[in-house]
Amino acid sequence: MARLLAAPTNGMIKPAAGHRGLMPSRATGGLLPARRGLAVPLPRGGRLVAAAGEEPVQSTSAAPKAPDAAPAPGGPSPSPSGGPSGPEDMKFTLDNEGNVRLPKEVIDQLKQSVFGFDTFWVSSVDNYGHEGVVFKGNVRGRDPAVSYSKMRERMQRTFPNAYELFLLEDKEEKPTVVVLPQGQGLDTQISRFTEIWLAALFAIATAVTTFNALGVPLLEFAVAPFEVAIEQQDIVDAIPGALALWFALGAHDFGHYQAAKRHGLQLYVPFYLPAGFGLLGSFGSITRMRNFVPNREALLDFAVSGPLLGCSVSAGLLLAGFVLTAAGATNITLETPAFGDSTLVALLAGLFIGPEGLSKPETQVNGLLLAGWAGLIANSLNIIPAGELDGAKMALGCWGRRAASAVSVLTLGALGFSAITGNALSFYWVLLVLFLQRGPILPCNEELSAPKNATNQKTAMALMVFSLLVLVPFPMEVAYAVMQLQEPGFLVPDSFPTDLL
Repeated sequence: MARLLAAPTNGMIKPAAGHRGLMPSRATGGLLPARRGLAVPLPRGGRLVAAAGEEPVQSTSAAPKAPDAAPAPGGPSPSPSGGPSGPEDMKFTLDNEGNVRLPKEVIDQLKQSVFGFDTFWVSSVDNYGHEGVVFKGNVRGRDPAVSYSKMRERMQRTFPNAYELFLLEDKEEKPTVVVLPQGQGLDTQISRFTEIWLAALFAIATAVTTFNALGVPLLEFAVAPFEVAIEQQDIVDAIPGALALWFALGAHDFGHYQAAKRHGLQLYVPFYLPAGFGLLGSFGSITRMRNFVPNREALLDFAVSGPLLGCSVSAGLLLAGFVLTAAGATNITLETPAFGDSTLVALLAGLFIGPEGLSKPETQVNGLLLAGWAGLIANSLNIIPAGELDGAKMALGCWGRRAASAVSVLTLGALGFSAITGNALSFYWVLLVLFLQRGPILPCNEELSAPKNATNQKTAMALMVFSLLVLVPFPMEVAYAVMQLQEPGFLVPDSFPTDLL
């Protein structure tokens, strides 16, 4: 049941004109904003959403303008706790003082001990959502990360493990601090028992669709067990390919796990998503976080690490499969024009198999080739910058939430267009993103500072380009035309065109 962003009773803040409030998330069971912007959920679930294009709800009373410069050296001196020496040192508006979500004594303590002329100069304070308070003003100091670190340290000293602090941007790209009670704003929490049995259920479904994609009709057998026969040898033959694919998918999640350890992040068990059409047995996994990411640097590192390792392992399997195929170690028949479903695979096929092999309607290949190809597809789909996918996290880490939101909308539009023009993979992926990964991405504790690690930014860009090579089809008509020019006797396969996916 949807609830308003701020209750209009008891003199509290009313929703801004035109605001649609919060709506239930189908994916996580939490609360998502009906429009872009920060959203603070109710207890027992939901999430805080960082400002991507909407200011926090403000009252109609005018707030005094923040000072243009920090107080002069002869001005107020800091208190022993590191903040201003008293309430008179920082003048700002406290709207509806009697109804502010946090107790007045907490506001006073924040004013005296956390904020100050060396961290964040507050111009106004107001309610935000059902549990939090938003502070508007401007950051003091050249580095927002340093200012945030000081505020967080003072917050922990003043209110140990009681409140969570966020330094974000509003729609005008102005700094905003949100304070929430500890534990609020995260994805809906589930018990360890529920987490494990759900992960096991998804893993079993993924195993079934993986074997089905490798030629073992488990889905058909489940529907009509007395009409469909499964040979034991079929299962034995499919095991190497299934293990290779799971190895590639596991490498992706292991990369995320290593990055999470580096930045103190806690993760849920990954939920593997079944696919089961074409050569794709799984779409990869959904990995949820139990706590907030500290900053965009950590988010970018987390987002890059999974696809980087997953793509590396998958590419290794693909290359090994092509080498074995060229050496004659083949065990699977593939329609030759299917190589055109990926620009990268088509180019490698021309290099390892050659015109003579590609002139036939069907090509014998090694199973590792298909396992590596499927692994690359699953990893590349997660690099798409849309919703809450790894690619969207990369975009947020590199360019900030405002730009990442725009990129996500454009990407979903492109996927939607591809889906309605007949691309089955785009159709399924759009549905998955909209129902399970539509976002918005959980906010970082501090989102104003751009990443300083240029290597991760370059890696993110390289992965996005690489994913296009994997997912964008190769114009086989052009390839066959070139082959006919090189070899006048070259014959185009009768089965052209074919769509593997």
